[in-house]
Amino acid sequence: MSETKDFFISYNRADKQWAEWIAWTLDEAGYSVLIQAWDFRPGGNFILDMQRAAADSKKTIAVLSESYLKSSFTQPEWAAAFAQDPQSLERKLIPVRVKECKPEGMLRSIVYIDLVGLGQEEGRQALLDGLKPTGKPAQKPKFPGEESPKQEAPKTVAYPSALSRVQQVVEKGLQKRLESLAADYEAVANQISYTNNAADQKRLERQLTEIAEKMEKVAAELDSLGK
Repeated sequence: MSETKDFFISYNRADKQWAEWIAWTLDEAGYSVLIQAWDFRPGGNFILDMQRAAADSKKTIAVLSESYLKSSFTQPEWAAAFAQDPQSLERKLIPVRVKECKPEGMLRSIVYIDLVGLGQEEGRQALLDGLKPTGKPAQKPKFPGEESPKQEAPKTVAYPSALSRVQQVVEKGLQKRLESLAADYEAVANQISYTNNAADQKRLERQLTEIAEKMEKVAAELDSLGK
């Protein structure tokens, strides 16, 4: 699994059918995908395979459902992508909601592709459109109002107020703190992948939880600055 893939599909086993449908749809559209159901073969090391999958993929798709959000095993998978891109500037983590659920914590701030209630063709289009770098249509949208011979006065757009100097300093500090915590999270997650000692694994999992809670608080502070 050394070849870099476009997407790693992270899912809970309860949503395997959804994960495989997403993987198949992306493969048909020309994307390369990595998914446990197809690529983790007998004789391999599951933890190391999962670690390589996250590392060898450009982006991670998290298949969202209550089962996924409640699972302790899926958190390191999406957290690894989040740690690489905590501000979502490169869209390393792309959630796809397939069943009714409400993401909380750090996942709450990331916009997801919503397939809930859609038919197959609608779902396919929503998935592929959501993965495009922009939502701009290929053709000019039709004018929604009635044609009128009258010329309207040009509308003005209010200039958005910039953050104060103090707020900018605070924001920069919070961003650095979030990046530092994300790096710590990834380092501890890597340690878990290589430890075989149950006591050490529990200790490291507690550390992961503590770091995740700190990241959530910092992310909330950053979010409040923009309001």
